[in-house]
Amino acid sequence: MVNLERALRSADELVLETRGRRTGRPHRVTLWFAYEGSDIWLRTDPDADWFRNLARDPRCRIVVGGDAADARREPIDDEAQALRRIVELWRVKYGAEWVADWYVERGRVPVRLRLIAP
Repeated sequence: MVNLERALRSADELVLETRGRRTGRPHRVTLWFAYEGSDIWLRTDPDADWFRNLARDPRCRIVVGGDAADARREPIDDEAQALRRIVELWRVKYGAEWVADWYVERGRVPVRLRLIAP
């Protein structure tokens, strides 16, 4: 878990693996993310396959820097506030020149994942 935490603090991207909501087969996607405390924050379009897969089954797997762990999508009370926080974290991580205001405004959905202890 120590290597995974180190990777979560330093990696630019992670691989998210969900189960297909129709096929049950693994579905992998590479995403930008932010890691804060015990939360992994993602942002997506509500029509993204991986997001719809998590809506059906909140269990998933993340791979970062060669390390993998199981995780679970957690509910978010205030999505607008969470989305603003993700954008703040991304601006620090990726640079303000890459993360514009429209990241908040265009119908995006915040996603919070929690690692599941082995």
